[in-house]
Amino acid sequence: MQNRLTYTHKHAYLYFSIFLLLFFPFLFASAAGPDDCKPGYTWESRSGIGCVQANCKNIPNAHYGYVRDCICGSSGSIHENPDDPNKECRYPSSHAACPSCVYACVHADDECPVAPGLKNTPKSDKLPTETTPPKPPQNSPVKTNTASSPTVRPTLSTQSVIKRTCAQYCATLTEGGQYDEVLETSGTYPKCKCTVDIKDKHNRIKQTITQNGDKRSTYTYNPLTGDLITKNTISLAAEKERIRQKLGFKYSEEEIDALLDEAAIDKWFQFMMQDIDTRTSLLDPQFWWQHIVGALDHGTEKSSATFVDTYKFGRCGDSMQWLEQNLIKDIKLTGKKDSRNEAVLSITGEKYKNMLNHTALIIRPTGISNIAWKEMVSELITKTQTEDSLTKSDINHIDPQLLDATVLDPYFKKKTTVREFIKGWSVIRIS
Repeated sequence: MQNRLTYTHKHAYLYFSIFLLLFFPFLFASAAGPDDCKPGYTWESRSGIGCVQANCKNIPNAHYGYVRDCICGSSGSIHENPDDPNKECRYPSSHAACPSCVYACVHADDECPVAPGLKNTPKSDKLPTETTPPKPPQNSPVKTNTASSPTVRPTLSTQSVIKRTCAQYCATLTEGGQYDEVLETSGTYPKCKCTVDIKDKHNRIKQTITQNGDKRSTYTYNPLTGDLITKNTISLAAEKERIRQKLGFKYSEEEIDALLDEAAIDKWFQFMMQDIDTRTSLLDPQFWWQHIVGALDHGTEKSSATFVDTYKFGRCGDSMQWLEQNLIKDIKLTGKKDSRNEAVLSITGEKYKNMLNHTALIIRPTGISNIAWKEMVSELITKTQTEDSLTKSDINHIDPQLLDATVLDPYFKKKTTVREFIKGWSVIRIS
């Protein structure tokens, strides 16, 4: 019965899309034409996008794509060569002379050069700065929850400075027990000196952990007698490297924390969202147009990241996949042995037997060890695959930090948390 309902739902959606497609021209007589092209674009009626960037061929390493969009190198090709200058450097959407135009092509790891004419551009055509945010698309009901957007694509680096104190670090050595106690904390992170007592539920010492820089000693006691059972001293750097290799992770804990630093991710997300014009209101005609184009392009059940690159809008699955692929590329987790779950997870909410759903991207919280994160991910995915749904209680039991983990929602162009995302959905899945 459920399969039949799903089958009927798919075909009803398809018939409705065809109906809208057939009658769309009559509903909106003011469809895009030569007069609708912005400065720097020319009208080509047979192209896939209508308004085509006029000077694309004059930009080194740039060329027109299959829908006449301006792309760099072998970007988007099934035979894409990572050694080509595949990254497009674009003016922001508020640029008066050529909004969202490609002005340079660079390699993936290179930063975009300053846009031509930046210093001599008239005030009305000035590129936005950190204190002058670009204007959002007209009539768009969706806004990013940021005060400003960068003009060039931010670089996510393992060299970022993570502000952390030794008091914060020493507190992570406890196990969360009622009587656990930090006895000593001093130094400047990462060269911290810590002494921590781990106690049982009867307030008896089970372990004492001392740390001085890279050396950590763990003293294990019999809580009944207080007798020392074992003493173990390790090099933290050596132990972390051993664990990293065993787990198959690419980055150390410090490196992944730097890559996913909240300020850096915020800035990157602002940049990625500034030219996306996805409409989310059922009353907006473009909302229906987006779904029609998506259904005809790659169907109702599949998602496509390149679709968002081409059209600058997408359904929620398209948008999440597009954002994920860009983030994974920028933090260089694209190798054959690399796992995207080292840094991100997808979260999906469903209701009405999945007739309604929404998906977004969870960013791994900073300050979690590689081994702890691996265990969390494994348990989340196992529960998703073996149970009907995750609950708030399930997630909280695995680790309370997950409820406050950052969620990037490219469809609604906003940053939220797992706690907020899961509200209102009867089924929660994480993968």
